[in-house]
Amino acid sequence: MSTRLLQIIAIVLGVQLIMACEPNSSAKLEQELASIKQDINQLRQDITKIGSQVTDIHTIAMSSQQPQHKTLPTQENIDADGRLPSIGSAGAEIAIIEFSDYQCPYCKRFIDQTFTQLKRKYIDTGKVRYLTRDFPLSFHPKAKAAAIAANCSLRQDAYWPMRDSLFNNMGQLGDELYQQTASELALDMTQFTECLTDESVLGKIEQDMAYGSQLGIRGTPSFVIGRVEGNRLISPRLVVGAQSFESFAVLLDELLANDKK
Repeated sequence: MSTRLLQIIAIVLGVQLIMACEPNSSAKLEQELASIKQDINQLRQDITKIGSQVTDIHTIAMSSQQPQHKTLPTQENIDADGRLPSIGSAGAEIAIIEFSDYQCPYCKRFIDQTFTQLKRKYIDTGKVRYLTRDFPLSFHPKAKAAAIAANCSLRQDAYWPMRDSLFNNMGQLGDELYQQTASELALDMTQFTECLTDESVLGKIEQDMAYGSQLGIRGTPSFVIGRVEGNRLISPRLVVGAQSFESFAVLLDELLANDKK
């Protein structure tokens, strides 16, 4: 707070005391009141100017947060005929397809710092449909088995809580964690255990990896983001890395605005 502003407040308080004790205003008091009015008008102008500058700074900062991306060809059948894990409205204007690895620290950073905000503002409000595909990297020896456990949970409608457990316990990935989490989620344990060795589940993960590689994905997390028409993703953008919520917001708001034009 500026020195002048403090002086004005002190004068105002003093004036209030004088007015409370001496109802008849003196010439000096009238001069002080006139001076205060001028200062208040100037303060209002200064505050308006500062507000405008803050708005400009925010606009510049947000525009600089637009993540680098590569535009891809239109993608067909984005949910693989309903077989992919997804949340959000099936009628959402925008879709995000995440490619992730359960042993990747950057994927966990995204989950911890960004995903919850994305879910609250865009997914839960019906603006974005969010889908996931697996992309376990070769130098993460436990990532593929974790992806199998997640997909086996999907068969019993428990994918998202299993996913949370895998990311929250990244350092303990292994059969003991998968069995414990499945039990806590009240899954059919016989069905779950048999699924862990089902070759079709492994085949689905390998298909995800092949599809991601075809799109140019080399690392995780990676995201394919675009406007939805039918079950197609129109000229989607490939964004790589654990981007901040603000970066996603800039991109999503732009897509949503363009969709309304």
